[in-house]
Formats: sequence, C-alpha cells, structure tokens
Amino acid sequence: MFKYEKHVFVCGNRRPPKASKRSCGNHGSDNLFDAMKIRVGESGLASKVRINRAGCLGRCDFGPTIVIYPQGIWYGGVKMDDIEEIIEKSILKDEIIGRLVIGNNNEKTDTP
Repeated sequence: MFKYEKHVFVCGNRRPPKASKRSCGNHGSDNLFDAMKIRVGESGLASKVRINRAGCLGRCDFGPTIVIYPQGIWYGGVKMDDIEEIIEKSILKDEIIGRLVIGNNNEKTDTP
C-alpha cells in the first residue's frame, strides 16, 4: 500500500457570498490548491506529499487555511507567494513559518 510522508489539506469551504462568516473557498483557496499541487508535482514530490482539498477546517476566519500532517502545522492567510516557502521550509525541512501559524487558541501567532 502506498504511504505518503506528508499530507497537506487546503480548506475549500465555500459559504454563500452574504454569509456572516468568512470562507477559504471565497478567498482564493482553489487557486492555492491548484498551484500547490502543480508545484509539488514539478518538484518530484508527488509520491511523498499528498495535496488534498478539504472541507471546512474550522478556521476560515484566518483563511485561506492549510494544515500539514503529520506535523500538525496550521497556517492561515496563505497567499500564492507563500507556496514556494511552505514547500521549501515546512514540507521539505519541517520548519515552521511563524507569520503564517494559527495558534491553538485560534489566534494568529508570530513565532519564529
């Protein structure tokens, strides 16, 4: 059976346009998902890293939100410009990018 070393979930939750809560799907997560999947493939990592679209991850207020397992790294406010850094640091080197981290209290943190 095939086993991935890393699993990245990109929130794709989409609320109605006039909903009172934010949603990742309405803030560019589909483009992030596509770009991350392409970039992982181009890097030759597709057999080790799985990129999946997820339903609501419960942190859309910080969206677009992604989570990387098995490390359990939660990132919010992810932009297209962050993809390369996430792959290079968090996926390849298990490093945390402090400016993107969502803490356990559902707050953005600024850890190094």
